[in-house]
Amino acid sequence: MISKFKNSPWLQWTGAIGALLMLFVGGLILGWSSPYLAQLTAPDSPLPISTDEASWVASLVSLGRLFGAVIGAVSVQYLGSKNTLTLIGLPFIICWVSLIVANSVMWIYLARTAAGIGIGMAFSSFPLFLGEISSPSIRGALVTLATTGLPLGTVAGNTIGAYISIQVFSYISLVPNVIFIVLFLWLPESPHHLIRRGKLEAATESLTRYSPKADVTKDIEGLRNFINKTSSTTCLDRLKEFNLPRNRKAVIIVILLYTFMQFSGLNSTTFYMEIILTDAKLTAIDPALMVIILGVIGIVAGWAAMLVADRCGRKPLMAGSSAGVGLSMVAIGVHFVLLKGGMDPVPMQWLPVLSMVGYQIFVYLGVTPVPSMVLSELFAPNIKSLAACMVSAGAGITGFASSKTYQPIVDTFGEEYVFWMQAAIMFFAVIFTATVVPETKGKTLQEIQEKLSRK
Repeated sequence: MISKFKNSPWLQWTGAIGALLMLFVGGLILGWSSPYLAQLTAPDSPLPISTDEASWVASLVSLGRLFGAVIGAVSVQYLGSKNTLTLIGLPFIICWVSLIVANSVMWIYLARTAAGIGIGMAFSSFPLFLGEISSPSIRGALVTLATTGLPLGTVAGNTIGAYISIQVFSYISLVPNVIFIVLFLWLPESPHHLIRRGKLEAATESLTRYSPKADVTKDIEGLRNFINKTSSTTCLDRLKEFNLPRNRKAVIIVILLYTFMQFSGLNSTTFYMEIILTDAKLTAIDPALMVIILGVIGIVAGWAAMLVADRCGRKPLMAGSSAGVGLSMVAIGVHFVLLKGGMDPVPMQWLPVLSMVGYQIFVYLGVTPVPSMVLSELFAPNIKSLAACMVSAGAGITGFASSKTYQPIVDTFGEEYVFWMQAAIMFFAVIFTATVVPETKGKTLQEIQEKLSRK
């Protein structure tokens, strides 16, 4: 029994759990917004803020993510993805400490910006780390397992935030923060990074620990040839690599996948969920409780994605879930149109509930995990960190645009127009995925690069 455990890829799963904990903290930051924005904008708020200040509180995470993308890419290139994941704990700690001492909205701005930097660094590093340490047969499952940390943290933030103060919430959030730092300090660096640094003995030991059943001599030699063949010496050399059609196409594909994820309502709907349900005249169930239920549904959908990611493939998962999100957004938009038309909201309460349930299922089933899976797979080792920087920076810009424009568009045109615009984007995502995104299920990173090179 012990021998069987030693020969299993348990350390790969441990790395995924570490990434899950890190994204769980990111989810706490996202889930923080729904209960506390409602509290901070209430008339009896202990720290009152305006609706305009609230929109900045919601959107500064995405703006900080832009800077975090650059920091994360530089760190991955020189320190490695594992060490970068360890360093992410620092901006998260700054976030929680700032909220503990907050006595003005400026402290909240600092906290949200620092949190965004941490999230930007996370998406520049965790897909690369898991892609480099995982076996092809479970790579999709590992990346998907890690991404379930976001809905887990979000529902925890929604639940805890409804009952305790911001300061107590921040103290509690420091606990998983410290745990994932300690876990990543213990884990070995990926063999890919160690080979790039010429540490062949350490790379051999790392590969042996992560993949006990591997033919270490053969795999190390294959990695050396793969990395040496695709090595570039300077940043300018790596930038020139994006002139190659396969790399140019790959970065456009992944940036667009993350753009679809951001404009699916992932940020705006999560941040304003309680407010959306309240404005939808939901009275059959308390909106704060409904937010918690929806968070649990998102967690279950994320677990389901982990089970099917390496079975049905990336393309069907992304296309199907995008279509589901689009239909859900159409439905919630119709509900707001009917409300403005004077219809009694009581018999229509099933519509916003069904819409938001559908949204949570589909967004966490494919729209959230698939972009990270594809990011972990499409790029050669020499340009991975730079590609991740571009992708995470692009996600930061689109996430900021999505969350910052939500409230102004609602105030100017109404909720239905926001939701219908998001639906249109998701329907386009279906077409894009079906016609452009390559299928990478079950292939090694070397095989994916060879396939892209042939094309």
